[in-house]
Amino acid sequence: MKEPIRHHYIPQFILRNFANDEGKVNYYDKKTKNATVVDTRDVFMSKNLYRDEVNNSNNPTKIEKDLSKFENEISKILKHFQAEREITITQEEDDKLKLFFAIMAFRSQITYDMFHKMISKESKQFYSKWQPNGNFSDLWKRNLGYIVNCRSLAEALENPNIDEPFKVFMTRDVFGYFGQYFCVAETSDDTHFVIGNTYPVDVTGIQDGGMQLRMYSILPFSPNRVILLASNGIEGTPREVLEMRPLVFGQPKINEKENTMTIRVKKLCLDETQVINCYIEKESKEGFIFKL
Repeated sequence: MKEPIRHHYIPQFILRNFANDEGKVNYYDKKTKNATVVDTRDVFMSKNLYRDEVNNSNNPTKIEKDLSKFENEISKILKHFQAEREITITQEEDDKLKLFFAIMAFRSQITYDMFHKMISKESKQFYSKWQPNGNFSDLWKRNLGYIVNCRSLAEALENPNIDEPFKVFMTRDVFGYFGQYFCVAETSDDTHFVIGNTYPVDVTGIQDGGMQLRMYSILPFSPNRVILLASNGIEGTPREVLEMRPLVFGQPKINEKENTMTIRVKKLCLDETQVINCYIEKESKEGFIFKL
């Protein structure tokens, strides 16, 4: 069986939502400042990014295969997010989605580069406790390999094979500081969302004491719909700070008896869609795609 070589750090099941019937999208390259038509297979990927011959010598593409398995599970959940006006998910699905999106930030080319070639002297000293031989790309792959086989933050925290700093990363991105919840919003006109190589995109604010806190994360999953992972308490933030109406961040309706939550899809104004796209375009280091 042929081994997968193209390892997409943004899954194909998301990118295909932006493609035409031939699997093509517009790609804007920020370096060349040119837009070209490309196949979704050729964007947001690196060859052999997750190949691991140190921890999985008998199955070096195990991480890529495990990621694909998790992606398949998530794609089935997100079908409801794409089609329904009121989206009901179980607590188990909520846990799974939050961990998956935390992994999205961790599995990226940007994060790999941070551990592989951009790691500072201070970080090397810190991580040497868990990687004495100084192979920090191996440290990243080893932990990614364990995390991707978890299905909730609780599972990741209980896994003795996951190193402590990476449990902290997952806690930060899954739970935040005060807890997080999902919102879903859609465009109300002919405009479309874009999607870049930075995923998710975090929007932060400054607390009274000067501390920077994430207000919400942007996760586009189709040209017309976006998931917003919002921090508890955001609904009370003024519109001029959020750059969107607070009602966009209405909390899901909880059904404790059935252990489910229902998310009502919100319609965005044109300027709110533009705000989201501006954040995505700004944070995307390489480029972004948009529907033909």
